[in-house]
Amino acid sequence: MANRSVLYEFNVDLGSGEWGVSVPLDQTLVGPVQYGWDRFQKDPNSMTFGGGLLAGSPMPGTRRMIFCGYSPQWEDFYVSALGGAMYVFHRMGVNYVWLRGQCPVDSILILRLQNGEYSARLEPLEPEWIWQGYTDQAGRTWEGFYALQQYAFEKYRGEYNEDSLRVLATGPGSRHTKEGAIGSNQIRKGAVSVIDDWAGRGGLGSRLLQYHHVAAIVFGGDWQDPALKEAKELDEYFLTRFNKRTIAADIALNQKYRYVPEFETGGTFGVNMHTADDRLFSFNYRSIYATDAERLKQHDDFILDHYLKQFNAEIIQPKKFDHCGEPCAIVCKKYHDEFKKDYEPYEALGPQCGVFDQRAAERLNKFVDTLGLDSIQTGGTVAWIMELITDGLINPADFGLPIEEPRFSPPSLRAQFAKQSPAAREEIASSSYGLLAMTKEEFDIVNDSAYNAAYAMAIVQMILFSEAGAPFRQGLRAAAKWLDAKYGIKSIDRAVYIAHGAAGCMVPNQYWTPGMFAPMPLMGKYFSYYENKFLPPRQLGRKNVERFVYEFYSENSGSCRFHRKWVEDIIDEIILSHFDLNFDYWHDNFKLAKAIHDHQTARSMPWESERVVDIIHGFLEKWERDGLREPELLEWIARFRSDKWRAAHEFWQEMYDGMCAAFADGFPEPTPTPWPNGAPK
Repeated sequence: MANRSVLYEFNVDLGSGEWGVSVPLDQTLVGPVQYGWDRFQKDPNSMTFGGGLLAGSPMPGTRRMIFCGYSPQWEDFYVSALGGAMYVFHRMGVNYVWLRGQCPVDSILILRLQNGEYSARLEPLEPEWIWQGYTDQAGRTWEGFYALQQYAFEKYRGEYNEDSLRVLATGPGSRHTKEGAIGSNQIRKGAVSVIDDWAGRGGLGSRLLQYHHVAAIVFGGDWQDPALKEAKELDEYFLTRFNKRTIAADIALNQKYRYVPEFETGGTFGVNMHTADDRLFSFNYRSIYATDAERLKQHDDFILDHYLKQFNAEIIQPKKFDHCGEPCAIVCKKYHDEFKKDYEPYEALGPQCGVFDQRAAERLNKFVDTLGLDSIQTGGTVAWIMELITDGLINPADFGLPIEEPRFSPPSLRAQFAKQSPAAREEIASSSYGLLAMTKEEFDIVNDSAYNAAYAMAIVQMILFSEAGAPFRQGLRAAAKWLDAKYGIKSIDRAVYIAHGAAGCMVPNQYWTPGMFAPMPLMGKYFSYYENKFLPPRQLGRKNVERFVYEFYSENSGSCRFHRKWVEDIIDEIILSHFDLNFDYWHDNFKLAKAIHDHQTARSMPWESERVVDIIHGFLEKWERDGLREPELLEWIARFRSDKWRAAHEFWQEMYDGMCAAFADGFPEPTPTPWPNGAPK
């Protein structure tokens, strides 16, 4: 197995328990997405996971574990990534695992390589008993996902060398919803650390448990990759391109994720919260209806002076940084006590739910993680329900929720609203009620955040475990249509999601840009152009395709996208020359993206929610207020003001047409910046 240009797969038939390690016939599947897509074509009910060729090298950020398979949430093929896990998995001496069929009962899958001998077995398991609570050997009690992970670690650790194993586990969210995540904490010095990571998007945890009946996977081995000794060779690429050795270049290029001196903060939470200004979403996206000045004041008072201030004092100043489980100088994981903090979850389960205090956000985020749910999807769903209750569109008592509504609007407006008749409430709720950005005089940042976090947790509890929550367990889009039919309301106009297929939907990443709502074949990640710039929609569609292919430079090489500034520049040179491969890297990733597009492009659905239409409209008008006078911008603004639904449909269609045209005409690789000293030898 010393020849790493040869690929190996671990094939497991879950129904029979039979397994084998083999060399796939097709040795062109050098990336985990290529491999996953190929196996999906062969068996759409199967799931794969694995990493890139550099997982055993000293290259930082190259040890992402990539999962591929059918997403019950997206209703088609999907890709999800988990940080650092390939650092342990590559010691098994295989590149990929192919799971086929269904276990007869819920089980744990144990994979191992020891002294050159492979083994695989399935052991029956009743995860519900463990999720309810597991007391470990030190007397600590764990719940949910963390309980199952700790149980598996303690039960099987004796079969592996110290720190040479890792556990993938699911939580109750994977049993009861379409939005369950696959989680894993790094293991360090013989213990499970506080740093967790998630293949969260797409509901592949739900697929793993509900279809395959696999509740957890334990893996590890003792194989040593010869590539670990090749640091000097790899340094040459960085010295030639960036005039710095690998680690120095990595730190310089990826400053955002470590520490930005001019902002005095770092990580996705620190930098994004610092720079959000008047583009931060809050209160289920209702902030888009506030004025720029109101949003800026909210950012100053709620974020800079409190939410971010706490983060900086508790994490940045004492330098509580860590990595995801692979040695990496970026140490992007920012943590306080047991709470790891990233922008997306602490935004979706933060300001979107009316939570601007770290203690409240910690409780809410940890609660959702314990249940093993996708934080972004959960935040979007919960914030939407909180708004419906606030505006009197649904009765909280019908769902076993607290009668006192969430703190989503100023007390004076809540009192005024409570006096209105049901008919008047509907009229007010559909116009301007509560759409102002609250000030700190109207919102107690600590106490109201705590109340909203508790309310959000009650909603999550209701969705997963009560009879009344059954419609919500089918997903945000399906739940909105059910509510509207039952109550005669238009709750779907308050829901923010990207529609796909008959009932599939994805709450977008938390950026106020049209690219986050694009009709691309894989949404909910960063496979589209999401920079804060105005592009005409047809041009944006083409730009989305370019971004899609470049994102595959990371995903399909098993690299962390936090390192994309060098990955998109030189990863192709490194892989092709180091492993003596001969193919066009851009072309192969474009071909992969196009194949996925061709397979499921007809399942992309135009926007169904007025809130989404208003987000796009608001984005355009914000650029006009900021002084941009491009003719196409002004034309689109006029079209939205005349008939926003028609304009939104045309905007979406133009994006879609631009995407299809880019795929159809072969979209040439962008011209790279020349190497200063020629390509490395």
